[in-house]
Amino acid sequence: MKIGRLIDLSHTIVPGEGSRPLVSTMVPPPELKDGFDADQWYVMHEVSFLNHNRTHIEAPYHVVPTGSDVSEVPLEQLCGAGVVLDLTHVEPDTAVTPEMLERAAAPGGGVNDGDIVLVHFGIYRYAERFAGVQPRPANPHFSADAIAWLVGRGMKLMGVDTGGIELRASDPRARLQYNHHQLMDRGIPLIENVGNMHHLSQARLTLFCFPVAIKGMDSFPVRLVAMES
Repeated sequence: MKIGRLIDLSHTIVPGEGSRPLVSTMVPPPELKDGFDADQWYVMHEVSFLNHNRTHIEAPYHVVPTGSDVSEVPLEQLCGAGVVLDLTHVEPDTAVTPEMLERAAAPGGGVNDGDIVLVHFGIYRYAERFAGVQPRPANPHFSADAIAWLVGRGMKLMGVDTGGIELRASDPRARLQYNHHQLMDRGIPLIENVGNMHHLSQARLTLFCFPVAIKGMDSFPVRLVAMES
């Protein structure tokens, strides 16, 4: 297999930082008592964090009691052909429509059956663009029809650079996680807080997204990697 250009689309987790901080504590390895030299560098850590942390995947079990957890999502669903939908022109608090998605997908040949779909709003620019603006405008969001359009095209995995895909709170369906169910009732996982999409140069690429296989987890951070030809 020829390795192309690799782009890390994951945000690095820094202990103690962010709204859901990870706590990491260095602990003495149990092996030290079995004859290691006192000055030998050999460490372990205890780590505690909310599993929906930075770039993370949400498995169907997140909203479907009988859905697959992160250890049960088929490996074939977590890698393969991907298409990037550039929606960086979309203004804040705008509802994305199927027509907008179809236009954005055209440079990559459309959304095909079995694709991984990444939606790029360019959220990394919002902090600078709206510095000092209070309250900060809401991110763009997906209409129910937009998510239905993607599901209907046969995508197997979705990623977005925002913290979610849900309807606006003013829509009564949002309380029921309607857009999440549109994906996860059909076994489609979701990657939230995708990073570094502005470093991509192609609309079509190969994607790899593997969480640690922990039984019973609805979500877990991932190392999401794109490979361009």
